[in-house]
Amino acid sequence: MLDESVQLSFTMITTMKRSRARSQPAIEFARDQRRNVNNFASTVWQWIRNRQIFGQKFRREFPIPPYTADFCCVELRLVIEIDGEPHFTEEGREHDRIRDRFLQRSGYTVLRIPGYDVVRDDGSVIEKIRAAVRDAMNRESLKSHNPSPPAPLPETGRGEDD
Repeated sequence: MLDESVQLSFTMITTMKRSRARSQPAIEFARDQRRNVNNFASTVWQWIRNRQIFGQKFRREFPIPPYTADFCCVELRLVIEIDGEPHFTEEGREHDRIRDRFLQRSGYTVLRIPGYDVVRDDGSVIEKIRAAVRDAMNRESLKSHNPSPPAPLPETGRGEDD
């Protein structure tokens, strides 16, 4: 009987539909992006991987359909984007504005870092990332300390014999 319930649980888990974020095309796109990462993003990944920034876990090339974030701390809903040359054209800036608006409406905070700053002023970039993570942690802390107000008490006389 135990073996049947374990098998049933396994079958249910493996046959559950994946969300759009975890669809096969999104996974393949993210894998391709990770294989072809640029030097700027690779450097930043070395700084933030393995919970090096305040113990927070970042994922790289994280799908947030219809977009893929360079780096995302899911717990803090913090996205870090490393902007290369195409982002500095008028078309690139407009695309970034639309994308940032979408991510913000989806509850994410977006930190954009020009790629050349990663090489030119790495200390400043690391401090920007640390500040963004610290701010996000503070926001999360405030949320947990301000729970929803309790439900109102029922009106007197309800449920009692008059």
